[in-house]
Amino acid sequence: MFLNKLIKIATPILFLIVSFGMQAQSEKSHEIGFIAGSASFTTDYGQRNNFKANVGGNVGVGIGVIYYLNFTDYRYRWNLRTGYFAEHFRVRAEASYMSAELEHFGEYAEKPGEWGDRLRAHTGKTYLLNLGAQMEFHWVDIVDFGSRRIPDLHWSPYISAGAFVDYYNPSITSTYGTGDWRDPGVLFPKWDNSLNPGASKDEAGITMSATFGVGTRYKLGEYSDLLIESRWQYFFSNYVDGLHAKNDPANKYNDWLLWVHIGYVYYLN
Repeated sequence: MFLNKLIKIATPILFLIVSFGMQAQSEKSHEIGFIAGSASFTTDYGQRNNFKANVGGNVGVGIGVIYYLNFTDYRYRWNLRTGYFAEHFRVRAEASYMSAELEHFGEYAEKPGEWGDRLRAHTGKTYLLNLGAQMEFHWVDIVDFGSRRIPDLHWSPYISAGAFVDYYNPSITSTYGTGDWRDPGVLFPKWDNSLNPGASKDEAGITMSATFGVGTRYKLGEYSDLLIESRWQYFFSNYVDGLHAKNDPANKYNDWLLWVHIGYVYYLN
């Protein structure tokens, strides 16, 4: 059911991207590539403002395929220079997969006693499929960099912003008490459904997210670049990890992640 919803939402996005690319005239150019790296999830797992919980602990992996549409031909021709927008902006479409194992970190999970035991026994996983696009702004002229006509020009830094449709599928486990997280008294009270209905659920769903990133390209060869990027992704749902402590004042934000990855880009034309 959720996969059907994802297809219905994603199909118009793909159609627009493909149509945009097919309408491209000879002055436009295309690239493909792949990306892979580590994703640090910041969710209801772990103590707020704890470094290990928010940055160093709940880290997973991510991979993806990417497609670029450039609004100019990066193979330099003196009589075919375009405007500032075409020479500094490009669109990137992406399909990516991410996953992470999640657990509680912080002083409350480290404390001896029942509450600490419940937190330490409580773990989870989440899986993500992302489909969307982002706009990149490059400080270096895309034609100057892509044409390779300037030998000393090796780097092309950029910033980006975009929107994605996301299919998420979380799971919840616990070894405390009966070992069934659905039973009363197994999870920490704010995620115990007998006390706070809807605070935890291992149901797949679809949401959207906004992304902001910073990165750079490095010239590898005549038709290829290395890509290095760090991207922040904020979800419009708080159930990506399966937890939503609605009545907790510390639960101010939805789930989000920071993805640091490298990639390879190949010039098609």
